[in-house]
Amino acid sequence: MPASKARRVLGALVWFHRWLGVATCLIFAAWFASGAVMLFQPFPSLPHAAQMTLQAPVRLADVTVAPGRAAAAVPGAETLRLVQRAGRPAYLVGGGEALSTIDAQTGAPLPPLTPAQALAEARRVFGPAATVAGPFGYDQWVVHNRFDPARPFYRLDANDAAGTQLYLSARSGELLQRTTWSARAWNWPGAVLHWVYMTPLRKDWRAWDSSVWWLSLVCMLVAIAGTVLGVVRMLAARRLRPPRISFYRRRWLRWHHLLGLGSAVFVLGWIFSGWLSMDHGRLFSRGTATDVQARRYAGCSLADALQRVNPTILAGANLREIGFTPLACTPVLTRYSGDGRADRVDGAGHIIDEAAMRGLVQRAALAGWPGAAHVRIDPIDPSATDALAEGWPASAWRVRLDARGRPDLVVDGDTGRLLTVMDSSRAAYAWVYYALHTGNVPGLTTRPVLRRTLLLLPLTAGFLFSITGVVLGWQRLRRAGGVTAFRP
Repeated sequence: MPASKARRVLGALVWFHRWLGVATCLIFAAWFASGAVMLFQPFPSLPHAAQMTLQAPVRLADVTVAPGRAAAAVPGAETLRLVQRAGRPAYLVGGGEALSTIDAQTGAPLPPLTPAQALAEARRVFGPAATVAGPFGYDQWVVHNRFDPARPFYRLDANDAAGTQLYLSARSGELLQRTTWSARAWNWPGAVLHWVYMTPLRKDWRAWDSSVWWLSLVCMLVAIAGTVLGVVRMLAARRLRPPRISFYRRRWLRWHHLLGLGSAVFVLGWIFSGWLSMDHGRLFSRGTATDVQARRYAGCSLADALQRVNPTILAGANLREIGFTPLACTPVLTRYSGDGRADRVDGAGHIIDEAAMRGLVQRAALAGWPGAAHVRIDPIDPSATDALAEGWPASAWRVRLDARGRPDLVVDGDTGRLLTVMDSSRAAYAWVYYALHTGNVPGLTTRPVLRRTLLLLPLTAGFLFSITGVVLGWQRLRRAGGVTAFRP
């Protein structure tokens, strides 16, 4: 490259890094600081087992409507669960992004819960001191789009020393989220800041997805430009007499250069993997089955499978939820007790043990992905990197098909529900994004203290490096006389 052209390219890089760095240096600092907080305080959640301990037992003796009738009442029904809702058993019927609630005694649709019903639920769980707020559509702690079918919500306040709050779906009557004062306080400078999870933006998934994707991309390009310039400046300094690592003499520029060189690999890897966290199918597979594969895996529609269910088998003590899943056109009824444990029966009430369940999963997998001569089913290690990346439950199984080009399937061993289609693209994503960004790699996933220590060191270096950028950006703006003086 001619020297004049190289100087122009270098000048353009300097301009881009200088002024985009001024605009993004605070974002870098916030991401590193909030990432450190998230090592110790994850976003609030209510695991399914904990949810079962809080839900009221289903009064199965009051159920007079067969599950097949409830599924047939909702066109396109894909999922069905039986729960206790505001003192009455109810079917929750899901189809697409919609959720319908059917009275299990009359078969009629049920309206959203009233404030009085929500208060009764709060006092059942927390006692007479409980209070209720709502209903409302969105709140900082139920802003994720996975809560959309359950909106609106009531917030149940225990008014205890821990500041415990539960979120009750006015539509389904389920308790779906739990927070405490400490978790809320730490998550503002943690996950909310790190994920740009502010409610006005996050409640519009498309706007949030696009905004954070482009913001992350710009920040990554700024980091790449800075790394290139840092190496060029270092090579230039090596030609000085005596040779130096950095030829900058001003204190903040020198620290910015040295810290940038020292943390460049981590900063680039971390920003790149963070950008990939917003991929959502842009570059990598989403890990979902096609409509045809899903239908073949189920074997028949939910309503057709449930026609084989004898209503008299809906019996049992202390059951908090019964889920219905078509698997190779066999109805699988998964019954959850108050301690979160699950057992399975078929439409005739016969117990489906693990061997029988593996046989059903094998038949369903071969129907959805034909061509394999052999199927191998193994339990998932919950501490494995891909399991953590995908959020699989401890009951998950990996289904390996021996046919060339066929992906691994991950299913819930309790229900038979298909969780993830692990093709090569999705498997690579778990490593390129999740392992690189969180440090959950073999040898560290089961050693949280060591993993946090190893991540805190580069996060601290990245934060200090970002602070030098903040100072330099402020100094540059003051010398330039304002943000309008953007000149190369």
